[in-house]
Amino acid sequence: MTNAMWKRLGLWAIWFFVVIIGSVFLHEVGHGVGATIDGIHISTGFNKVGMPDKTPDDPDFRTGMPDGIWSGLLGPIVSWALAIVFTLALYQMRRPTPAAFLVGATAVANGLLRAAPMTMFLIPALGGQLHVEDEVAWGIWMVTHVFRPDLSGVTLSEIPPGLLLSYPAVWILPLFSLAISLACLIFAYRGIFKLEGARMSHWSVRLLFVALPVAAWLAAQPVLGALDRVVRINW
Repeated sequence: MTNAMWKRLGLWAIWFFVVIIGSVFLHEVGHGVGATIDGIHISTGFNKVGMPDKTPDDPDFRTGMPDGIWSGLLGPIVSWALAIVFTLALYQMRRPTPAAFLVGATAVANGLLRAAPMTMFLIPALGGQLHVEDEVAWGIWMVTHVFRPDLSGVTLSEIPPGLLLSYPAVWILPLFSLAISLACLIFAYRGIFKLEGARMSHWSVRLLFVALPVAAWLAAQPVLGALDRVVRINW
C-alpha cells in the first residue's frame, strides 16, 4: 500500500471521528426538540438523555423520565435524514476531494449510528431478551398507550419482555431503521469506492475503509461520554 493511500485512510478515520461526535450531538438535539413538541422537559448532551439540570454522573439522572412520541422518535429521524441527504450528496461529487470524504463520512456515520443499536436490539430480541433503543422505546410506547393501556402505569422492568416482543409495533420501527441505515451504508460505500476508482480496487483497502469507521466509532465513545458530562442542554 502506498504512502498516499495510508494518508487517505488516515484522513478518512479523522473525518469520521469528528463527524460521529457532531452527528451524535445532532441526534441528541433531535430528542430535545421532540421533547419540546411533546411538552415535556429533559436534558440532552453528547450521548444520553436525562432529567433537566442533571448529568450522567447523578444517580437520579434518569429517574422519573417522562415519555413521549416525538422525544423518542425525532433523534432517529435526524440520523435518518442526515444519512439519506449526505448519501445523495455523495453521488453529486465528481472527484475524490477532502470534501467528498467529509460528505461520505457523514453518510456512513449516520447510517452506522442507527444500524449498530438496531443490531444490538435484534440479536437479543430473537432470543426473547429486550434491549431498549430509541426506536424500540417508540414501539413500547405504542404498546403501553394504544394496544395495552392497562400497562401504561407499569414500569418497564415489571413487564415480561416476551409480552412486549409479541407486538409487531416493537419490531416495525427497528426493522425500518435498520433497512434505511444499511441502504445508506451500502450506497455510501459504493459511492466512495466509485470516486476513488482503481486506488480502492483491492479488497484489503476496501476492508480497511469499512473497518476504520467502526474503530473510530468505538474510539469516540469515551470522548462522547466526557462531553456528555460537561455539555448539557435543558429543554
